[in-house]
Amino acid sequence: MKWLVKRFFKPFAKLMLQVVVGELAEFVVYVVRQLSRLDNLTNEEKRKKAFEAIKHEAKQRGLEIKDSAINLAIELAVQLIKGR
Repeated sequence: MKWLVKRFFKPFAKLMLQVVVGELAEFVVYVVRQLSRLDNLTNEEKRKKAFEAIKHEAKQRGLEIKDSAINLAIELAVQLIKGR
């Protein structure tokens, strides 16, 4: 089953990230990976901080991204990092 994840899900999730947030895809994965290492925050706190960081970065780059797209991007990044 792991080969299925590596072969199909990861490329699909990466492509979906690119479609959902465009040039912010790598930034989203970076932020989620960094926050995943923090043991002193709950998952909800990590999600909120990731959302705020991504929203801020999008604004800095002059991009307008819907909140629902940011939430989807965060979830895709979490799944990529967890290897699911």
